[in-house]
Order: sequence, then C-alpha cells, then structure tokens
Amino acid sequence: MKPTVAAVVLAAAVAGCGGSSGPSLSAFKSGFAAQKRSFHSLGLDLQKAIATAQNKTDAQLASEIGALATRARQQASALGRLNPPSQYRTNLKRLQAGFTAVAGDLQQIATAATKHDATTARSATLALIQDAGKVKAGDTAISAGLRLPAGA
Repeated sequence: MKPTVAAVVLAAAVAGCGGSSGPSLSAFKSGFAAQKRSFHSLGLDLQKAIATAQNKTDAQLASEIGALATRARQQASALGRLNPPSQYRTNLKRLQAGFTAVAGDLQQIATAATKHDATTARSATLALIQDAGKVKAGDTAISAGLRLPAGA
C-alpha cells in the first residue's frame, strides 16, 4: 500500500521537516554575544578617551571621538543585521537606535572640538550620557533574556 501525497505532506508538516518556525534562538544568542563583546570594547575605549581628554589637543580629541562615532555607527549597523526571535525585536531595535544616537552625540562632540566650542561639546556630552543609558538598558534587557553575563 502506497501512502498518498497528502498523507506524506501532512506527516512532513506535523514533524516540522524542511521548515523553520522563525529565527534561531541559538544563532541570535551567538550573534548577539559577539556584538556584545564588540560594543563592550567600544565602551572601554570611550571611557579611556574621556579619562584622557584633558591631556589632548582639541584636534586630537576630535579625531579620537570621531573614530568612536564611526565605530558606534558600525555597531548599530551590525546589530541591525542580526535576526532576532520576535521576543527580542523591540529591545534590539531600541539598542540599535541607542547606538545610532550615541554615534550622533560623539560626532557632535568631535565637531565641537574642531570648532573649540565648549558649550556644544558640553550639551552633546550630556546627551551622550542619556543615550549611553539607553544602550545599557537595551543590552541588559536582551542579555537577561538570553542569560548572558551582564559585563562583557
């Protein structure tokens, strides 16, 4: 007795053969963990730049902060390429938006340094602090859900 085509299709559908119900949690977790290491490194480099800012000329600071702005934009782009399961999409979009905002803040600081504009640099730094908090909150939410360590 030969099985009918409908029976074979039904059996394959029930077994879940050849299909996927959505993005892989393990692939997302692995990709996010790699991005987490990258943005942790960016954060450490930003802390170092801030801690040593008074020992640099405005031109040196503008160059260093400008490079960090580029890295923050690249980080936002890399996060956007991740394929999260639905329960992580909103927080991932928020995290990505946080990095985009941080990149903008850093670029404003770099531009202000080239113009020797302390007032703009100060206001951009205050915005940076707020936006960095949003990045931290997004990272914490995703990391907790994936059971990743809070640090790196």
